Amino acid sequence: MKTFGLRSMTIGPALLLVAACAYAQGTTGGELTSANAQRAETSFGDLAADAIAAAVGTRVAFVPAISFKSGTIPAGPVTKENVSALLTQPGEQVAVVTLSGAKLREALERSVSRAPQPNAGFLQVAGIVLTYDQAAERGARITELTVGGAAWEANASYQVAMPLSLAKGGSGYFTIFGEGDEPRATDVQLADAIVSYVAQRGNVSYPQQVRIVPRG
Repeated sequence: MKTFGLRSMTIGPALLLVAACAYAQGTTGGELTSANAQRAETSFGDLAADAIAAAVGTRVAFVPAISFKSGTIPAGPVTKENVSALLTQPGEQVAVVTLSGAKLREALERSVSRAPQPNAGFLQVAGIVLTYDQAAERGARITELTVGGAAWEANASYQVAMPLSLAKGGSGYFTIFGEGDEPRATDVQLADAIVSYVAQRGNVSYPQQVRIVPRG
């Protein structure tokens, strides 16, 4: 069985980076929006997923639509204030869950199961590219899937960063994973991870959303 685990960066240095950059300021070269996060990939959703994956050192991340408030950050400064305004729980802890490839795909199938109808459990993702057929039967909509830049493997093991509420099975995912999968909570908070991620890079830009591609 292949294991796609944590990157070489450990949780300790990640926390130091979050703390050091919590009040630093980066910018976005274009608009970041969370609007429509319940039915489609969004630029702010991409940023949030990238940020928590980087903060805890995983290749993959999930952030459910319920974590977002609808809104936009215009091109310019990315601050704790304007990031927090787009999150329902800015201070929520980030957790890491180990999922089999089979469970990971099942979670993604659940995410797109109601599309194009709104779904509070629709997942914004990092480290994943998927194509799905909106007209296909629920549970069998994904037609293409790569994880961490490689082909998805049912028997592989993936470390996935996500908000703690989701890690405990929130948004209906308790049927797939939850307490039995031993989520590992960290001291990283969602809003701090996003602000730090942008500050560390100086500037970010998400002009296209190409991680979750609907067909049909």
